[in-house]
Amino acid sequence: MRNLMLIVVVLCVAPVVAQQETTVYLTIDQAPKAVFPGAEIERKDAASTSGFRDKLRAKLGRLQPTVWEPSYITFTARQHNAIIGYAVVVDELGKHDPITLIVSTGPDFKVRDVAVMVYRETRGGEIAQRRFLAQYKGKRGQDPIQLDRDIVGISGATLSAQGANRAVHKALAVLELVYGP
Repeated sequence: MRNLMLIVVVLCVAPVVAQQETTVYLTIDQAPKAVFPGAEIERKDAASTSGFRDKLRAKLGRLQPTVWEPSYITFTARQHNAIIGYAVVVDELGKHDPITLIVSTGPDFKVRDVAVMVYRETRGGEIAQRRFLAQYKGKRGQDPIQLDRDIVGISGATLSAQGANRAVHKALAVLELVYGP
């Protein structure tokens, strides 16, 4: 009887454990080169002090993505000694686990490119596709960046798409705080 119970427990838990997936699309070294091909990249880590988090939350207002990172890895991209943009790596909650993205902007803080670096959910990975991520190009921090307003969602990936929206908002706010006037 005890062995039968053990087998039942293992069979019930095994599918849950097997569902956990992590897909790494870009490493921290590859990511800035992917969003700024051919540019000179300079890395700057921005500490997320309590004062910085307060400013970030105030800037984000009602959107309230998770603001928990101890620091933000940011990048400045240059070509021919001229700044062509900035980028930041952010994490934002999908359904259960964080999604790691890199968001790049031009010097005007309009989104230039977005790439998924690490996806940790079992469903919704379609948000890593170019056709979804291309919707963010040209977006600014004051844009809605919401499903059914200015972003078209993906069936079966609603929570991941909402997480990506929050991540882009957070990234834009971080870049403006770190590099803005």
